[in-house]
Amino acid sequence: MFPEHAQSVMRYLGVQCEYFPRGTEIGTVVNAYRSALSEGACTPLLIVIESHMMFDDGECSADFQEMVFSAPVTDPVKWFEETVKAHDRDFCYEPNSIIGEISGGRTRTEFSAIIDYGIKKTWDIVLAKIPMEKPWEVFAWFPLGGWNSCPRNEEMLWIGKYWYEKYGAVPAVMSGDTLEFTAPPVPLNAAFELAREHFAFCPDNVLQNTDTIGRLADELTRSTVWYFWWD
Repeated sequence: MFPEHAQSVMRYLGVQCEYFPRGTEIGTVVNAYRSALSEGACTPLLIVIESHMMFDDGECSADFQEMVFSAPVTDPVKWFEETVKAHDRDFCYEPNSIIGEISGGRTRTEFSAIIDYGIKKTWDIVLAKIPMEKPWEVFAWFPLGGWNSCPRNEEMLWIGKYWYEKYGAVPAVMSGDTLEFTAPPVPLNAAFELAREHFAFCPDNVLQNTDTIGRLADELTRSTVWYFWWD
């Protein structure tokens, strides 16, 4: 029997799903994701099930899709510039202090959000096979953002399209406050620009993680997973 929260998410999505209970071996979930990805007929999405993920019986993803797809189109480049200016105004830091050298970054090649590090196995996970061939459209299927500095889903949709077309980034994991993409490492000459976009999208990635945009840029030259977490 699936937990109530997992059932609620699967009913809401109304697509083919596979449930993995907390404590599943990490490799089992990752292999299932990769298998679904190789099928090519859908965009698989790993959703970390949390207690607040409860939907009313009448709620369905179709209504959310309509809202997101009907929203005005976001110009990602303009959005990045305006949002960085807002961060400069709203957060307590000196803009020059967070630039830094392009060095000292970590390497990310595995999903982090699916792991309960206390037991070194997974949280409760739903693997949803979203029937969309355009990966960025998963942001119209499951509500994630729109609180604090986390972008709204309609903004994520167009930013996701931009990142997919420019960098090959594919959204892969969502939780209540975390998002992960898969993407090839970026060349050094593109890394700082992308890191600045990541800072606009998720300031906590720098302010509470890498400390500088340069260190994040260095991370992106070696990593195949992009990690975002909002406090």
